[in-house]
Amino acid sequence: MQNKLNNKLVNSILIALIIIFCFSISPITMQNDTYYTIAIGKHILENGIDMLDPFSWHEGLPYTYPHWGYDLGTYIVYSIGQAVSGVEGAYFAIYIMTGILAVTLGITVYQVNKKLVGNKLLSFVITIAAIYIIRGYIAARAQLVTFILFVLEIYFIEQLLKKPKKRYFVLLIIIPILIANLHLAVWWFYFILYIPYIAEYLLAKFSQKHDITILNRIQVYENKNVKWLIVIMIICLFTGLLTPLGTTPYTYLINTMLGDTTSNINEHLPMRMIEHIAILATLSIILIGLICSKQKIKLRDAFMLGGLILLMFYSRRQLTMFVLIGSIIVNKIFVNILDEYKENGIHILEDILFGKFGIAMISLLIVILSVYFIYEKRNDTFVSESTYPVQASEWILNNLDLEKIKLFNEYNYGSYLLYRGIPVFIDSRADLYAPEFNSPTGKVEDGQNIFMDFINASNLNIFYEDIFEKYDITHIILYRNSKMNLMICNTNDGKYDALYEDNYFVIYEIMK
Repeated sequence: MQNKLNNKLVNSILIALIIIFCFSISPITMQNDTYYTIAIGKHILENGIDMLDPFSWHEGLPYTYPHWGYDLGTYIVYSIGQAVSGVEGAYFAIYIMTGILAVTLGITVYQVNKKLVGNKLLSFVITIAAIYIIRGYIAARAQLVTFILFVLEIYFIEQLLKKPKKRYFVLLIIIPILIANLHLAVWWFYFILYIPYIAEYLLAKFSQKHDITILNRIQVYENKNVKWLIVIMIICLFTGLLTPLGTTPYTYLINTMLGDTTSNINEHLPMRMIEHIAILATLSIILIGLICSKQKIKLRDAFMLGGLILLMFYSRRQLTMFVLIGSIIVNKIFVNILDEYKENGIHILEDILFGKFGIAMISLLIVILSVYFIYEKRNDTFVSESTYPVQASEWILNNLDLEKIKLFNEYNYGSYLLYRGIPVFIDSRADLYAPEFNSPTGKVEDGQNIFMDFINASNLNIFYEDIFEKYDITHIILYRNSKMNLMICNTNDGKYDALYEDNYFVIYEIMK
């Protein structure tokens, strides 16, 4: 057909569209974690990893540096931008880095889907949908790197099961080493992704031995190469030692789950489906597809999809894993549905849509969406002055003696304060301020629960003055519309002398 484009050209166009789309949704405004990432990276470059926090005014808090490698890399990017064009150049460099990582994620999801499922059309559509759904998690944070690594892990596992080549062994061992040094909080998740494959293998052996038939709609495979997967997993259990952080990769997640931080941070709370219509729609489509078609699903895919859904309900941040890893399984389901009603249905559809006119329409749609997302960000700045105390920080640096004050601040902008060189009461490194992590003896009862003290004071669950007295607070910086500031204003307590005020923040000195 003269109208048909060759496969290489179509693939190149689709990748180009993914690049455009991913860059269009990459945020200009930096998130709070990015600020402490930059500051920690600088500290590591200048002082090494000392396992002590250098940024809060609480003395001697142990700090685990859970993503030291990412922090260091981010600061290097930041410093290159700063050398070229000052602070604005540094911020721009972070923006470009985030865009490149988002693009890498998009291309990785597309390529893995295309290679494992064997189609370009659905792989492209699912990639665009996946990146759109998780757009709120596209930020200059270590998780963006581990998203890419987890998608690659699935690809290498699937390839190893087809043919156990040395390169897949090596790559699967390298991934947990990278995670342990880039974002060790999710190190154990690397092993969770092995479970569906091993579980299918064990159930296949068990069902054959005992002549048990699993559901007719479930395909069970006894892939002998799973034995190599088990060997790799056992080897990788020792990769947590290949960091400068000791045994932290093994204990970090356990300590986090034992503490109170996850129940008080929004992204760790259980998911409410009504807040995520796209996820609800995806689950509905999967369910309808499985009910209305006669297709079978591999047991390992059923385990993987079910496990990811449970994790997502348990913690809303896990929707990213459901979207990214689940995209491969959803792709398989849709392809099977199309093939059920028309042999080679997906390829027939590709032949129709990947002509000159079809590609032109797809390109136009993605470009329009991308322009819309870029237009939405037209007034965005690298630093949001309504979220972070930009001017208030200048005032503090120019008017207060940082060595003598003990400043009480709120969680959401503590990272910006420490980035500016202002010692903080708390910041978004929640683990640092929990007794499971900051105990000098390793016993929880010997640690400081600074995190819950902040939560209780800021929510007015306890009288905030008790916390001020406990920590000998001298100054306070608050959002003007915070509960605590409204209480201070309404009580007209002369004990709090307003030293500074702008449209978003107020600074008080506590009169002794």
